[in-house]
Amino acid sequence: MSEQTPDHWLSIAKKINSIAQSGLAFTKDKFDRERYTELQNLSIEILNHITDIDRGKLEFVFNRDIGYQTPKVGVRAIIFRDDKILLVKERMDGKWCPPGGYADTGMLPSEIAINEVKEESGFDVKPIRILGLIDYNKHQARPFPFDIYQLFMACEITGGEARAGLETSDVGFFDMDNLPVLSDRRVTKEQLLKMYELYKDKQLDPIFD
Repeated sequence: MSEQTPDHWLSIAKKINSIAQSGLAFTKDKFDRERYTELQNLSIEILNHITDIDRGKLEFVFNRDIGYQTPKVGVRAIIFRDDKILLVKERMDGKWCPPGGYADTGMLPSEIAINEVKEESGFDVKPIRILGLIDYNKHQARPFPFDIYQLFMACEITGGEARAGLETSDVGFFDMDNLPVLSDRRVTKEQLLKMYELYKDKQLDPIFD
């Protein structure tokens, strides 16, 4: 039998966790609840073994959700000025990426983009176009243990000034051929190059998986 890859076990663990979470949400039998809880714990044990994420964080991510498990959504604002892209420096890893983060409940995607840009860079923006919607894990060498859909939204600056925020330590505009060290767990160079291509040619269709 061929050796199974970490991605194979990641897929199995996520499926087990999804079944367990759905079962916990809908079952009314206390014995079934115990079985589903055991399945959930087993899935987290597998994930802890094959990823670099500690068990406490995994339990927080998976056990706080209620109901049928669905992908999380991330929003990244893509902003160009004079052919240079706006990037912010993340305090967490000291690397650069477009402003953005996980979507908040009760907010429109455009509102999320506006808020994230203001909080992380100091600029006021107007969302103008969807550039892409991708399955985050398909573009990562080390996938997260949960599914994420990443939304890229083109925005234009309408006001404000460069100012770092609570989660960022610096703000800058960069030439595409002279990008800083990217926070590649948030965005990849290939994705930014594709965003630049879409920015230069408005007739191109948005990318999607």
